[in-house]
Amino acid sequence: MSEQQQSGQEQLDVTAMMEELYEKLVLLNYEQSYLKQKGGKPLNRAYFVNQTNSSEQFTQFKTLVKWLFQQNDVQTSDFNKLDDPVTLSQNIINELKNIGIEVDFPPLKLKQGFGEYVVYVLLQLATRALQKKKFQYKKAKIEQQSQTRQDDEPVQETGSVSSDSDPEVASDEEPEDVFTEQGFQKDEDKMVIESNVNPKEWAKEVERAAQKIKIVIKPDAGEWRQHFDATKQYSNQIKTILPEARIKLERMSDELAEILDRITKREYNINENMSEMSNEFKKKNEEYKKIELQYQNYTNAKKEMNDQYKQIQEKFETVQNKLNEHGSVSTDQSPVIRIKASLTKLRLEIKQMDLRIGVLSHTILQRTFHDAKAIQERDYHENGLILNESDELTD
Repeated sequence: MSEQQQSGQEQLDVTAMMEELYEKLVLLNYEQSYLKQKGGKPLNRAYFVNQTNSSEQFTQFKTLVKWLFQQNDVQTSDFNKLDDPVTLSQNIINELKNIGIEVDFPPLKLKQGFGEYVVYVLLQLATRALQKKKFQYKKAKIEQQSQTRQDDEPVQETGSVSSDSDPEVASDEEPEDVFTEQGFQKDEDKMVIESNVNPKEWAKEVERAAQKIKIVIKPDAGEWRQHFDATKQYSNQIKTILPEARIKLERMSDELAEILDRITKREYNINENMSEMSNEFKKKNEEYKKIELQYQNYTNAKKEMNDQYKQIQEKFETVQNKLNEHGSVSTDQSPVIRIKASLTKLRLEIKQMDLRIGVLSHTILQRTFHDAKAIQERDYHENGLILNESDELTD
């Protein structure tokens, strides 16, 4: 019964941890950045507490851990979709140890996709993400009430507690003002619910009710007698069934002994008759092993010879390429043809140059003759002589 109490306590602890994880995920705004952007599946407040679908739960755990690592500025390059769950769980544990989270359980605990260790990992990552974002909880505000009001008003057992008293669900939103005909008024639906319960009275009521809520398992004085009666009943049943069962078992034992004896004799006869064939088979088997060994040796030698052949063939191709290049260079007439064409072109250019030189010499001689004639005419004009067209000029 103590084991049942312990398992129930562990279940309550996991449920409380899952509740805390859910609230911290809400504070991290996972609905916007995880569900809408990453396409994750919405969680409930007991998703990882019990087993529903291990494969789906582990996939959800993997994607949620990857998102929380990103919130902690941790690169998750080792999270491959093709990795098996054990390898992926080991990678997650290694990353947790790298960022300083204590882990003292094997990867198989995370492979299940649910349970205390899965919730513990997610809760630690969510807590560190909030610390990374420098998130601070607001302090709870408790109004001080007068002593007379405490004496007059009874403790309200069904009073609602302010959401500000729980630092996990502290809200930054303030009630909006609504404009009516009388002016601006507070919207009562969006206002913070305030409790009128005295904290001291509330603590006393919790202590009083906690004693009644506890489950106390009372020992049953007649439990041992029930066990004793059941033992007697089982003993009588065994005594009733035992004679008939013993006869059947002895008969079955005799039949099995006869069958085993026949099998032994048959085996002896087979061994006697097949001794020659057995010896021959052993010899053939030894010969086969020798032939197989020779075959392996020949195969290895063939591989070595093939490698040598490939090397020789590569050398032969290299030498052949060099010979082909040398032969093409020695038998190629294209350089001679280009030289002859160049000589022919030079001769033509020399002829053209000679022609141009002759033309220039004739032009120069003609110009000199005209200049001499012009000088002589100028001298005659200066001396008062008139030359006839029939007169010849001399130098």
